[in-house]
Amino acid sequence: MTTDRLDSSLRALVDTIYSRHQPIRDPLTLLPQWFDALRQLLPFSSAVFMPIDPVGGALCQGYTHDCDPHEMRDYLAHYQTLDPYVIWQPALQNPDTVVRLSDVTDIGRTVRGEFGEFMNRVPYFHALAVIPQLNGVPLGVFSVHRQRRQRDFDQREMLLFQWFVGHAATAIDYLSLQRQRDQQRPAAVLVLTRDGKIQALSVEAQRILEALPENEAQILPGRTDASRIWRCGSEVYVVSTRRVDPASIIGLEHASRVPPTPAFERLGQRLRIAENEQRREFAVTLEKLEVNNAVRGEVFGLHLSPQQKRVAILLLKRYEPRQIAEILALSPHTVRDYVKDIYRRAGVNGYEKLVSKLANASGASPSANDPMT
Repeated sequence: MTTDRLDSSLRALVDTIYSRHQPIRDPLTLLPQWFDALRQLLPFSSAVFMPIDPVGGALCQGYTHDCDPHEMRDYLAHYQTLDPYVIWQPALQNPDTVVRLSDVTDIGRTVRGEFGEFMNRVPYFHALAVIPQLNGVPLGVFSVHRQRRQRDFDQREMLLFQWFVGHAATAIDYLSLQRQRDQQRPAAVLVLTRDGKIQALSVEAQRILEALPENEAQILPGRTDASRIWRCGSEVYVVSTRRVDPASIIGLEHASRVPPTPAFERLGQRLRIAENEQRREFAVTLEKLEVNNAVRGEVFGLHLSPQQKRVAILLLKRYEPRQIAEILALSPHTVRDYVKDIYRRAGVNGYEKLVSKLANASGASPSANDPMT
């Protein structure tokens, strides 16, 4: 391939990855056209993308390109632990770097072993793999394969595949953030003084405050708290205080200044300022956790401790363990222990299975006598 033709093909591949003509629910639905465009530059017989469980680090069912999805399910169930990539974890230990299978193991010897049964079924003999990271968290495994009769991947092809995966991961990250922005609920934010007077609030925040019980004040996070979980009827909220100038939030038109009226004073009485609060004025944000009643009822039916319930609900919201640790002011190690116990109580051994079990659950709604705070 001439230099001009190569440059033109590279530009076409970049255009394919970053072009988006209509809203999408899942960025991974674009993988077929991305892999098809890659094949024009890098011939391969099959390819896969398998997400990585953000909690346990296990591979999950993902997208297969020109290989049977049933084979991938069989791989995850029976052959994953025999894969040299999994045994030695070269791609996980060297994120964002391409790893060639022939540099990890003696392929001739491997194909004659138990894992060779799977390689002959797909079939493949040569492989490249890259695990890109987003904000320090592994996204998943991109891998391309060639059959025995084809030659192994060379250094130029390895660098090309690494380049492709870098752009694909960036596009997935961008499209995911864009989808979150498009689906974002109206901001629920208010500004309070240290003595509990409401200075400003958004329409959504006012709606939430009006739904709070009048006879039981909700405790706000203090300066040393990352957040608190509130239950209001059937709704669950993550409540955080912001260490920013409240005027900057008002400037974004999320919240409007309110006059000191009896109505707003009564709303303020539904909130209890933390005893260690020293800030003269601070902002509070309330994020509704979109967990349906059946799922929430099943979570509360697992006989978890209050803190484990908080972790379970945040886990279902697809918060990563490090984010859960930050939100609940726990150590990452403690969160991982909680997650393992949640898996055990739910009778599952992975994140995707937990979500599937609870998403299809029809458990009872949580009892009003089962407080989260």
